[in-house]
Amino acid sequence: MSSDNTEHAVSSDNTEHAVTSDNTEHAVTSDHTEYAVSSDNTEHAGRTVAQLTVEALRLAGVDTLYCIPGVQNDEFFDALVDAPDIRPIVCRHEQGTSYMALGHAQVTGEVSACAVVPGPGMLNAAAGLSCGDWAGGRILAVVGAIPEAVKGLGRGVLHEMTDPTAILAQVTEHAAHVGGGATAVATMQTALDTLVGGSPRPVSLEVPVDVWGQAVDGPLQPPHAEPVIADDTSIERAAAAIAAAERPLVVVGGGAQNAAAEVRALADLLQAPTFTRRQGHGVMDCRDPLWVPLTAGREFWRDADCVVAIGTRLEFPMHWGHDEAMTFVSINIDERHLDLYDLDPIALHGDAAPTLRRLLDALPLEPRASRAAEAAAARAAFDDATAHLEPQRSLLDAVRSALPDDGIVVEDVTQLGFAAHLMFEFRHPRSFLTTGTVGALGAGVAHAIGAQVGAGDRNVLGLVGDGGFGFTAMELATAAQHDVPVTILLHENGAYGNVKRIQTNRFGPDRTIASTLENPDFEAFGRSFGIDTRRADGPEALETALRDAFDHDGPSLVITRTGDVPDPWPFLRMARVRG
Repeated sequence: MSSDNTEHAVSSDNTEHAVTSDNTEHAVTSDHTEYAVSSDNTEHAGRTVAQLTVEALRLAGVDTLYCIPGVQNDEFFDALVDAPDIRPIVCRHEQGTSYMALGHAQVTGEVSACAVVPGPGMLNAAAGLSCGDWAGGRILAVVGAIPEAVKGLGRGVLHEMTDPTAILAQVTEHAAHVGGGATAVATMQTALDTLVGGSPRPVSLEVPVDVWGQAVDGPLQPPHAEPVIADDTSIERAAAAIAAAERPLVVVGGGAQNAAAEVRALADLLQAPTFTRRQGHGVMDCRDPLWVPLTAGREFWRDADCVVAIGTRLEFPMHWGHDEAMTFVSINIDERHLDLYDLDPIALHGDAAPTLRRLLDALPLEPRASRAAEAAAARAAFDDATAHLEPQRSLLDAVRSALPDDGIVVEDVTQLGFAAHLMFEFRHPRSFLTTGTVGALGAGVAHAIGAQVGAGDRNVLGLVGDGGFGFTAMELATAAQHDVPVTILLHENGAYGNVKRIQTNRFGPDRTIASTLENPDFEAFGRSFGIDTRRADGPEALETALRDAFDHDGPSLVITRTGDVPDPWPFLRMARVRG
């Protein structure tokens, strides 16, 4: 204690806190900008904003918080101490917090949460929020903020940004800012209701450091959202168009993950070949007689007269062209995605499952001739055309053999992941998790850890390349610390493989640049965390290693090495066949 009755304490982030005799804490940033926050330990009347935020997490059904604490969020974390029903999982990088929350939300279909400081913490976490925004994840991101008292003044306080809310608004469905205790309940209620309503997308909740301790009043209600179901007129129009079709085709995206039974019923009723794309994988079991892979779907696209698009933006099929002989029925909970390509579809704005149930009720029940033989022939032709994609095919077959029926695959941006889009046998909804159109290289380790926490007893396998592995590899420490039994399959080829192949194909083998990697000893690296680590080169060894890893109680790292592999992209982006 100094002679002027001021106690100085320096935290681990080199922010100095001076607590004066009047119980006001003055935080001094590294550039000596000072701001005042409440630090007294007296009981506030009623609840504080910090306690209200914990209450909001609980009402949203959150039982796990992926987080990295920091000075702007101290009072929130102090309130979290009194919430033993919410488990904090401390991560090693802010990107890890949001990638883990993404995996948790995707595998459960429920709300997950992360918490970070403002400035660099928020910017790092924005990567995973962006993935949730495009790949479907109800993530509540609790983000600290600089003092409300100095907001917009440009004084250079710790982690200050000109307009962080504007950034968060670009990667979330709703970016909320709690300006004070008086408005906190209303602000959080709107955030919660938005979080559980409509399409699954993140919501951010910024709370300034000088607001956490402010008193609040009034009840916070459980989140509520009205179901979104298409109107009667649209249902009737869609039913008439589908009933009149002779060559219907069903296309399934991530918005149908909760509608597996309804999608199967529609395909069976129409005897319509059905294909899934990336986010939609698993909605229809690949062993179903009417399921076909993406490339085979293109063959049925050639003469389809009615395309029923369920929970999809139709990004990839639109490369195949369209013409006036095609009628489109688009079912999507996100109104913006009903017609992104000026197709003038019969638009059914609604959640896939209840909307499909109403559509099925409106359709005639006359049996149609089976098209299972057509679908089987298309699958066989696809297998022949892609037989040269080795060793990817054999390695993925080994994964499928070792992975339990209800196991989950999480793909990073990697060679095995690209091949899995085409060739892996998906059997259940929410069994193939991706970062979607964002294509976040390096998300895989953290993404898989969060998925494993959410999945409980189901086995989770992260498919990660050596390039992406380095981005979130330190999160293996998180898996070890919190005893998360995730398995990471690391595909090592000494390169950013996709980049290097593109450079070679476009410019020549002597024109590759900045795409070759000098790797560490990955086996020693894995063991340094105290996790089960093994190398398994070749399909047979890989299957054995994965079975052992899945039986292991804690986290595991399995490393497999290949050289250059054949290019699957010609089967993912194929030329026009219509229009």
